[in-house]
Amino acid sequence: MSQERTPGLGPPGAGAPASGQVRPRHSRIQTFASLKSRDFRLLLAGSVFSYMALWLQVITLGWLVWELTKDPETGQGSALLSGTVGGLRFFPTLVIGLWAGVIADRWDRRKLVIVFQFFLAVVAIFFAFLVASGTVQVWHVFVYASVSAVCHSIILPASQALIVNTVPPRDLGNAFALNATSVTMNRLIGGLMGGLLITTVGIKWNFFVEGGAYIVMMLLLIPMRTPYREESTARRYSALADLKDGIRYIWRDNRIILHLTVLSFVLNLAFIPIPALLPAYTGEILQKEANVGGYLIAAQGVGGVIATFIIASLGFLTGKGKLGLISLVAGSAAILTLAQSHWLLLSLAMMACLGIFQTSFIVSNLTLVQTMVPDTLRGRVTSIYMLQIGLGPLAIFLISLLMDLYTVAGALTIVAAMSLGLSLYFLLAYRQVRQLE
Repeated sequence: MSQERTPGLGPPGAGAPASGQVRPRHSRIQTFASLKSRDFRLLLAGSVFSYMALWLQVITLGWLVWELTKDPETGQGSALLSGTVGGLRFFPTLVIGLWAGVIADRWDRRKLVIVFQFFLAVVAIFFAFLVASGTVQVWHVFVYASVSAVCHSIILPASQALIVNTVPPRDLGNAFALNATSVTMNRLIGGLMGGLLITTVGIKWNFFVEGGAYIVMMLLLIPMRTPYREESTARRYSALADLKDGIRYIWRDNRIILHLTVLSFVLNLAFIPIPALLPAYTGEILQKEANVGGYLIAAQGVGGVIATFIIASLGFLTGKGKLGLISLVAGSAAILTLAQSHWLLLSLAMMACLGIFQTSFIVSNLTLVQTMVPDTLRGRVTSIYMLQIGLGPLAIFLISLLMDLYTVAGALTIVAAMSLGLSLYFLLAYRQVRQLE
C-alpha cells in the first residue's frame, strides 16, 4: 500500500535538515558557479529561448485581443478579455498541475520537455499563419492560449526538476538564480521585441518568432544529460498512489513547504497578473500604445536581472525566508504606487522595483523548497508548490472585471492594498519562515 512507502533520499547534500536551514558555502563572488556543468549550460541556454517565447506570447495575445475588441468610437478594447487571455496560460496548472508532477516523476523529464516544446512550436507557427491570413477572431486566440497553457503546465514541474538534476547540490542556489535571470532577461527582451514587432512589421511575426524559439529549446535539450537524477521509484506504484505520496509529504512530513506554498499565493494573486493587465493600464492610464507596454514589461525584466545578478554573485545576503517575506511587502508597495501613477517614468521605476522583489521572492522561496525535497518526489512536490499558479486566471479575471466596472487605477489599488495587508501579516506571523537560512 502507498501508506507503507518511504520516500527515497535525494543525492548527497540535496536534502536540507528538517528546519530547512541551508547555510552558504562560500562568501566569495560566484556569479557563474553552476555553469561549470555542461548539462546545466544547455538547459539554461534552452530556457532563454523558451522564456523569450513565453513573454512574446504574453504581451502579444493581450494586445491582439485588445485590438480585436476595440470600440470604433472610443478606441478602447476590452480590459476583461485582453487580461483574461493573458491569464489563461496559468489556468491548466490548477486543473492538471498535480498530475503533471506525477508524470515528471514517472517518465524521463528531458524527453518530456523535448516532446512538448516541439508541439508548442507547431501550434505557434500554425497560429502565426492564421493571424497572417487576417481571419483570426477572439475565440481563436483563446483556443491557442489554452492549448499553449496546457503544454506549459506539463513542462513546468519537469523543467524545474531538471535544474536540480544537472548541477551538484552545492550550486543549487546559484543555478536557480541564473535560471531566474533567463526569465527576467526575457521579460526584458520579450517585452521590447514584442512591442516593437507589433508596431513595426506586424503582430503575426511575434508568433513566428515564438515558434522558432521553441524549436531552439528542443534542439539544445537533445544532447543534455541528467547526471544528478536518481532512479525513479514512482512507476512501481499506481499514479494515484504517487500523487498521494506527494500530498502527504507536504501536509505531514515537511509542513514548512506548505508555509512556503501559502506565501506564493500572494505572488500569484497580485504580482504575476500585472503583465497581463498592462494593455488596459497602458491604454487607459498612460494613454500610450503597445510599444510602451513592452517598455513596462522590459523595465520589470531589468529589475529582475538586477536581483538575480546580485543573488548569483553574492548569495542571498540575508536568510532566504526573511528575504522572501520582505520582498512580498516591498513588491506590494510598488504595485500600490504603480496604480497611482500617470507619469511614465514613475511607472517604469515601479515596474523595475516589482521585478526586483518578485524575482527575489521566487528565487529564495523556490531554492528553499528544492533543497528540502528528495529527488524521487521532486516533480510531485514542485507541481503542488506551483499549483497556486492556476489561480492566476481567476485573479486576472476579477481584476479585469473591476477595471471594466470601476477604473484601472482603482482596481489595481484594491489589489495592491490587499496584497500589502496579507504580506505584512505573514511577515509577523510566519516566525519559522523568517528563521530559514
